[in-house]
Amino acid sequence: MTEKLYYSDSFLREFDAVVTGCEPAKKGWKITLDRTAFYPEGGGQPTDKGVLTYGDTVVNISEVHEKNGLIAHTADAEIPIGTKVHGEIDWDRRFDLMQQHTGDHMISGVILSEYGYNNVGFHLTEKELVIDYDGVLTPSDTEHVIDVCNRRIWENNPITARYPQNVKEMDYRSKRDIDGDIRIVTVENVDVCACCGTHLKSTAQVGSIIIYAQQSFNGGTRLFCACGGRALAMLKKRNADCYRISHLLSSPVDNVADAVVKKIKENESLKMSRSSLKRSMIEIWVERTKTDGELAVCVQPGLDAADLAQMSVMLGEKKASTAIAVSDGKICIVSQSVDTNRLGRFIASHTGGKGGGKPGIYQGIVNSAPTAEQLTELYNEFKEDTQK
Repeated sequence: MTEKLYYSDSFLREFDAVVTGCEPAKKGWKITLDRTAFYPEGGGQPTDKGVLTYGDTVVNISEVHEKNGLIAHTADAEIPIGTKVHGEIDWDRRFDLMQQHTGDHMISGVILSEYGYNNVGFHLTEKELVIDYDGVLTPSDTEHVIDVCNRRIWENNPITARYPQNVKEMDYRSKRDIDGDIRIVTVENVDVCACCGTHLKSTAQVGSIIIYAQQSFNGGTRLFCACGGRALAMLKKRNADCYRISHLLSSPVDNVADAVVKKIKENESLKMSRSSLKRSMIEIWVERTKTDGELAVCVQPGLDAADLAQMSVMLGEKKASTAIAVSDGKICIVSQSVDTNRLGRFIASHTGGKGGGKPGIYQGIVNSAPTAEQLTELYNEFKEDTQK
């Protein structure tokens, strides 16, 4: 059994221990100690990271896992059994994870007391905190939860973790039935929950809590949250983004959302005008395209794939039985008289490129920039080859 120092003091950053086991593992070496402050992955909380040192040797710890009461540290080097080592956890990582984990307790405690919904899913990584609830929360509900949680932070309520003797008489949150001793984490005036993770000593240390997104999930609600340092970093970035958008739109930052809506409407109007104008231009280009009734070829820059398909269809309807349209490395072929896929592959073999499509229409790319005259010559060569 490994003595779990993180339970007696979640703020312990360094410790001394003796190596009790060391064996090769997939990711390096699996090292066990007689005691450790490294928290093992579990209960939705990620593993601690850090280093073990002895003498001048520094060994990096990338993962920590527990099995049958024994805690194994994944290391990048071997350490002989019996060696006395000094452990040091990555404190910035640990504190960040404790802020998120304690924030999860506060959010879940408030949602349970205010709305009666249970925490049914908890996902914490180095980048995100996601919590699932078995009830529907509106955006207004979520704003209320944020307000209550942050007021509890300002109260600087104490947080304790203990193994009470009268646990069967207590009312506490738990996702599953637990046998044996039960560790109860209490956030005063906020939450009482069975939990094996590491937590802060007071709500004030959480710093702040934000819920920046939510979505429906399995009939309930999924919340995307950030606490403490993560919340600060996110708000700093979003504030900088708002000021940048404000500058780009020449609008006061307090009105930036309205300015964006106005710009979107302007762009939609411009797109409609551009689409109408482009269709008129396509009609003009189609009318000006010379043809013998069998083949019509039009090469015009600045068209996207949809425009090109529209032009090809119009050429096929108004000008010839076979129509070829090219723009900026894209090609579209429409025909009622030849195999468009075979013709497309033939042209691609001479111009470079590829493509495909259903019978009657071929779409693809050409690596060169063929002229109308070159495409006409290739079409004639294709006809001669197929008639042989």
